[in-house]
Amino acid sequence: MTIEQLERRLNALSDRTLRYHYIIQLGKRLPAMDPALRTEENQVRGCMSPAWLAGAVEGDPPRLHFVGDSESIIVKGLFAILAEVYNGEAPDDALAIDLSDIFERLRLGEALSPNRRNGFYSMVKKIRRVAVSLAG
Repeated sequence: MTIEQLERRLNALSDRTLRYHYIIQLGKRLPAMDPALRTEENQVRGCMSPAWLAGAVEGDPPRLHFVGDSESIIVKGLFAILAEVYNGEAPDDALAIDLSDIFERLRLGEALSPNRRNGFYSMVKKIRRVAVSLAG
C-alpha cells in the first residue's frame, strides 16, 4: 500500500474511533518480529509500551528494511505506517523524508493522544538513527 492509498483510506474515516481501529488493523497485519531482535539495542525509547525496531539494508541498490513489534497493538499499527514510508527507500532518501508532512496528511494527530504522538516520533528518531548508521 502506498502512502497515498493509506491517506485516502484514513481520510475517508471521519470518526476518530474508526481511524484508531484502522491503525490497529494495520498492526495486526504485520509479520511477526523474530524474538531474537527484541534486544535492548533495538528497544524504542519514548514509547508508552515496550516497542522494538530493527533495520537492515538489503539488495542492490541498497534499500532499507525495518521490522518492529510492540506489546501495544496501536504502536504496532503506527509502526506499520512507518514501514510503509521507509521500507524500500535508499538510506539517504529515507533521511530526506518529511514525516511531519506525512503525519499531517494522514491526520494522525486526530487519532492519537499526545503520548502516542510522542511514541510515534520516538520510532521515527530510531528509524533515522538506523538509516544514518546504514547510510555509511
